[in-house]
Amino acid sequence: MRVHLDEIGPDGFDLDEPVTKEWLQATLGPGTPFRSVKDGHLSAHLERLDEHVVHARGRIALELSADCSRCLGETTLGLNTRFQVTLFPAGKEPPPGPDGEIDPDDMGISTYADKEVDLSQIVNDEVFLQLPMNPLCSESCAGLCPNCGKNLNEGACQCAPRADLRWEALRQLKVD
Repeated sequence: MRVHLDEIGPDGFDLDEPVTKEWLQATLGPGTPFRSVKDGHLSAHLERLDEHVVHARGRIALELSADCSRCLGETTLGLNTRFQVTLFPAGKEPPPGPDGEIDPDDMGISTYADKEVDLSQIVNDEVFLQLPMNPLCSESCAGLCPNCGKNLNEGACQCAPRADLRWEALRQLKVD
């Protein structure tokens, strides 16, 4: 995922390479609820805007799996995200505004060092931005029975319906 500036010609440079399952799992880190299913894919076009500024745009396609937050069944997550970023040499990126905030127009900015653009950090950032906080097998997932633990997507359990104890205090209320 590294491209030397000298490789970016007048017509730009097309990068088309796999995002290996091992690299992705290492990027996700230990203890993550997400697992890399298979190799993903990165396709990008890099072009020089001037001698030092590079514009990169492309697409990242990955397949991950995780346990559903409701029923704990395994679910597959397809991530297919586009990115667009302008890269400056480290230390020469646009300064923050007078209040210390980054201008919204500068949100797609990153840096590179030693005349080498490394897209791995951009891929890393884009993957983490796309990961769901609570992965679900489907929006209609019924989850698990809080009493017996049966997966309610497979049918109803034999437990008697229970009142939600959080509302029990309202039964004691007397209204005049």
